[in-house]
Amino acid sequence: MKEFEITIEGKAYKVTVEDFNGKHGTVLLDGKKYNVEVSGADLRPSPPSFGRKPYTAAPGVRIQQPLSRPASPAQSTSPVPAPAAPAPSDRGGGNVTSPMPGLVLDIMVKVGDSVKQGAAVAKIEAMKMENEIPAPCAGIVKSIEVKKGDSVSTGDTILCIEVLRS
Repeated sequence: MKEFEITIEGKAYKVTVEDFNGKHGTVLLDGKKYNVEVSGADLRPSPPSFGRKPYTAAPGVRIQQPLSRPASPAQSTSPVPAPAAPAPSDRGGGNVTSPMPGLVLDIMVKVGDSVKQGAAVAKIEAMKMENEIPAPCAGIVKSIEVKKGDSVSTGDTILCIEVLRS
């Protein structure tokens, strides 16, 4: 809520804006509630530009507004499930595959290394974020299919793990 003092024909009024979306809203004027509609320009504040020019859509292009986020994870009505780790293959091993397109920043293991399920074995940069790639199973690194600096696509094999049988 925002409070304003306005003067109309020399008389001061206290106005409290309860709700306003840029065109329509509810205000209290001297204790009485009014529904208001503003004609002309949209009065919502502009987002900060950070020195950049604002995006202007081409004629006929409709821009979708972002969805609002729930205040807490408990209020979420459609949680996004975490990606599942790939299952070991039927050939007795587990292929570590890229979950997204990106650039290989680091391979954190060598052929012959023993790894635990969930341990970080590689690091990929995607959309300017570093993403650690976990081992889908425990075992021994049997081959490495990429090297630092390689580009990978979603589903590309990064390395293979031989599953240890007990």
